[in-house]
Amino acid sequence: MKGVRAAKRYAKALMQLADQNNSLDTTVVDVKMIHKLIEESADLKMLLSSPLIKSDKKHSILSAIFDGKVNALTLKFIQLLVDHNRESHLDVMMQEFISLYNEKNNIAKVSLATATVLNNNSRELILKTIKEKYKFSEIQLEETVDSDLLGGLVMRIGDKQLDASIQGQLRKIENELVQA
Repeated sequence: MKGVRAAKRYAKALMQLADQNNSLDTTVVDVKMIHKLIEESADLKMLLSSPLIKSDKKHSILSAIFDGKVNALTLKFIQLLVDHNRESHLDVMMQEFISLYNEKNNIAKVSLATATVLNNNSRELILKTIKEKYKFSEIQLEETVDSDLLGGLVMRIGDKQLDASIQGQLRKIENELVQA
């Protein structure tokens, strides 16, 4: 828990610095790339979390990986984390930064599960409806197909969930019958 709180503070600080330096858009691209790289590379995760690898070695390895691929602010931020022994929380910081960026720019991450693959018209109608109802400037849609739903959809926006699936309706009816 302590690491998560620190991660939020560092992410907020990076957001403020990037905003002050007018490099918010390039920084978010860097952060997304770093986050993806950490998720995909077990070696990088091990490097970041290993207490056996000295700070100067971590500096040189991380500089070799990211120098020329991320802006100077992002690279300095990573080096600062190593200096303060916070590099093991880099992935959480990247997630927090992305969340802060999305919140600041009114971007919503929407998870949509349907029984079958949506056609383009249905997808566009759903996106348009969500944008109009919630006043989002952009929607990042994550689609999954779940044949257990039988029909309809289950949508999650932040911490809210809308279950408009046949499976959900059947479950609701079952609960009502059990309680009766």
